[in-house]
Amino acid sequence: MNKLCYYIVTLVIALSIGCNINRDHLSVSTMDSPSKLIFKADYPKEKTGKLEKYLDSVLHTNLPLNENLDLLINLDGADKFNLKASSGHLEIALNKAGSSDKNYLKVKRLTESICNLLTKN
Repeated sequence: MNKLCYYIVTLVIALSIGCNINRDHLSVSTMDSPSKLIFKADYPKEKTGKLEKYLDSVLHTNLPLNENLDLLINLDGADKFNLKASSGHLEIALNKAGSSDKNYLKVKRLTESICNLLTKN
């Protein structure tokens, strides 16, 4: 009986430690090719609110990033980029062929600002 209690307590402790290992994990990548710009970020879920407020202020929208989003965001009329998001994950994709240089620079600056925001404590 004592061995069984010992194994159960050890299992519970191991599971609780294992569930929190990637809690502060941050992974950010940008792929900038001649045809497209793709930005991906996996970040701690606790930063979703801060990122949501930032995107709302910059894009003048109300995006619930804790839901599964797959949207086409319109910038300055005809220029668009794709935004996919869920709590702890963000992906921005821009097709350069269908966008102006001005829009490309806006989206590039946006991704750089997001990266800076996520890397701050």
